[in-house]
Amino acid sequence: MESSRRLVLATAIALPMFSTGVVDANDTVVINADPSQTVLLDAQAQSLGPVVNPLQAPDTSAVVADTEPGPYAAGAMTREGMIPSTRAFGSFGIPYTTTRVQDGARSAGIGGGARLSTTYPYRTVGKLTSSAGYCSASLIRRSVIVTAAHCVQGFGTGTAIFSNFKFRPGHYGPAGATAAQIAPYGTWKWLALVRPKTWANGTDIGTGAARDNDLAVMALRRNGQGQFVGDITGYMGYGWNNYSFVTSPKTGNLHTAAVSTLGYPFLLDGGAIMQRTDGPSYTTTLGGAGQLWQGSNFTDGASGGPWVVNFRTQAAVLSGGAVEGSASDIAVIGVTSWGSSDPNANKDNYSSQFRQNTRYPKASYGIYGAGNIGSVLKMLCTTVIDGATLAAQGYCD
Repeated sequence: MESSRRLVLATAIALPMFSTGVVDANDTVVINADPSQTVLLDAQAQSLGPVVNPLQAPDTSAVVADTEPGPYAAGAMTREGMIPSTRAFGSFGIPYTTTRVQDGARSAGIGGGARLSTTYPYRTVGKLTSSAGYCSASLIRRSVIVTAAHCVQGFGTGTAIFSNFKFRPGHYGPAGATAAQIAPYGTWKWLALVRPKTWANGTDIGTGAARDNDLAVMALRRNGQGQFVGDITGYMGYGWNNYSFVTSPKTGNLHTAAVSTLGYPFLLDGGAIMQRTDGPSYTTTLGGAGQLWQGSNFTDGASGGPWVVNFRTQAAVLSGGAVEGSASDIAVIGVTSWGSSDPNANKDNYSSQFRQNTRYPKASYGIYGAGNIGSVLKMLCTTVIDGATLAAQGYCD
């Protein structure tokens, strides 16, 4: 998220390239060569402040929502595989609602407060800590999380990525929380990550904090029992080219989707409890960068948290001839990138679109999808570690 505060960079590490297969030249993989990195104690992790995006928010006074979809066909990857797709108002201008991810009937007692955040699909979302502070992230494959590129390194800082990444899915950490609530599914170390090369070298299209490709993917190591995190928590699918957005006279001919965003914004409960915002989202362009746009009071710390279409815990059984639409699967279509740092200003949040763009023009990166999200996932999953690709080892199922 945007702020006037500066971000302290962590120690740089080398960028070994162990990729196979055809991937986009803009992708860069980083492998964690030091799996023995110390895990922060729960108390230390709770005391971390949010990662702050040092890029300033651009002028949004003239921003308007798109009235037409983009030129590319939308698509999504679900847990059942890739599916085709042809289709699918709060306050402060774009209405929204925000709530704690907490069972209201149990919120008075610390013992039951974490119950909702440990149910699916909430438990696929968690807190990502690093040497720079904390962000939010979500599981989109068996042992792969997606977050914002600025949660991995500052814009244009070359090889100076942050260090000591740890992911705690379903995290719940207000005062008095137990160790089991703080890390209900354990603490997961990172194995490898990919962020766009254009983010690392500072050439990504956009203006200020609005960039085309503020996203990164990270593979998580198996735990001591050899388990993948997604086997315990489950994981969500992901979509590209604005999957589940629709243009209709009913919404003023604006390119619109109903979106739920999740994460740990610092100004809400000190970043200790997962939050959820629901409302309409729109597509727009800032400085040439394709952006998703939503009303939200999320702030620093929510960065990297998922923007989800068709968010639901379970699908109902339909009757009377009713059928689901062709873009009705739960899917992460972006991650929180930036927004106003003023808690009382017009509250808008933005995300880089998961989509084809000038740096990632391909309609298909094989089984990984299209555009930027497909390319970074393919680079990660075709990386060879210990003699086999991560995909072959099961990380990317």
